[in-house]
Amino acid sequence: MVTTASNNFEGGTDGVAITTGNSGGASGTAFDAIWGTALNFSAASAYQGSMGASVAGSAFGAGVWNISSTKFSAHLWFKIAATSTGDMYLIRGHAGGTRLVDVHVQGTNHLRIFDASGATVWTGATTLTVGQWYRVELYAVAGSTSSTGTIKVAYYAGGSSTPVETQYFANGTANVGTAQTFTSVILGKYNNSAEAYSFDNPAVDTTLSDYIGLPTATPPTVTITANQNVAVSASVSASVTASSSSGTITGYAWTVPYSSTTSPTLTGATTTSVSFTATSDTTKGHLYILQCVVTDSNALTTTVTTEVRVPCSGDVTTLPGVSAATVGSWSNVGGAASGGDALADNSDTTYVESSALSATEQSIRYRLAPMTARSSLTLTVRLEQDTSGSTTAKVRLFEGTTQRQQWTQAITTAFNDYALSLTSPGAVTDWGNLYLEAAATSP
Repeated sequence: MVTTASNNFEGGTDGVAITTGNSGGASGTAFDAIWGTALNFSAASAYQGSMGASVAGSAFGAGVWNISSTKFSAHLWFKIAATSTGDMYLIRGHAGGTRLVDVHVQGTNHLRIFDASGATVWTGATTLTVGQWYRVELYAVAGSTSSTGTIKVAYYAGGSSTPVETQYFANGTANVGTAQTFTSVILGKYNNSAEAYSFDNPAVDTTLSDYIGLPTATPPTVTITANQNVAVSASVSASVTASSSSGTITGYAWTVPYSSTTSPTLTGATTTSVSFTATSDTTKGHLYILQCVVTDSNALTTTVTTEVRVPCSGDVTTLPGVSAATVGSWSNVGGAASGGDALADNSDTTYVESSALSATEQSIRYRLAPMTARSSLTLTVRLEQDTSGSTTAKVRLFEGTTQRQQWTQAITTAFNDYALSLTSPGAVTDWGNLYLEAAATSP
């Protein structure tokens, strides 16, 4: 028995008959039974994603979920291939083999409701359009007598949240059986009408007190090439693998939101794979951040990034300028293009400065240029305070988010260089992912 179930048919193979065995997994909740033999996976019948379901004309096929509840909500997307010539059942609620309620398309393409007596209790006024996707919603509650149940029906064009028509029976007007329990919900083409039908996204829920409504679409799932170290002038490539559980992938957009050198020219920037040539500059380490924005047919996006590093084996005298984990108010003094530029230009007229210090520590962290592994490391930092007295600053080295060392350094009102040696260089495993942080409180 299920309380909530849904199926988007995404796990199926085009043209293959849907069975209880192949209807679960990537498709969603497996059906407990299939009525008829003509319910097939169909790529041409997808409302969302890459796969839907179809039933040919003069055949029937429907999925069944077994429930045990006095109420249920259900919905189904459907599309008619031709004008209906007779009743065709879309959603039925059963107690054992007895129908308690159904919603179907009647001859001349109008939606219709049958109650537990088999009588027509409502026929829609609007003619359904051939070839148009609709979502039909049904909420039903069995009554203690043959007139105290509830039947609510609405249908919508495509993904609209505004119903084309809606009908509500309650307060002594709905026959949904007498003290019955719904045992199954049948969704699909439940008779041999002459028209072919397409279906997608059936669902049932016994926990609700109204319609299920539009499903929440999930952004694409994307994986990207891992961070990589490359040589000077190397040919670099990166790629993504993307999928969507509620749509199809419609676009890829690669950019370089940060480069510590001239931003490279990308090849394949709107495809799954991108390439470029790394810098030929051998004087310092370089960092590129590659970003790919993946979009699906629901206009949902997922953004992923990866790093391309050109490590330096000699002295590192420049900073890429990527800041992170800033605490407090910091400003870039002297007109340099970025804080990284201000720290790397060897000029005391440009620098990064905190606001007035207090008992609350202010800190700023910058990404170091990628470097190769080494057995020793000495960092030269240039610090000063702009008021009299003495202040003790702290300098920290991080590998990613892991602090590798902290130095305590007294500073004065003049810029001075301080050489700080890393005592345990062997603890560093990723020399392309180091950050330097400066921090201070009031004297």
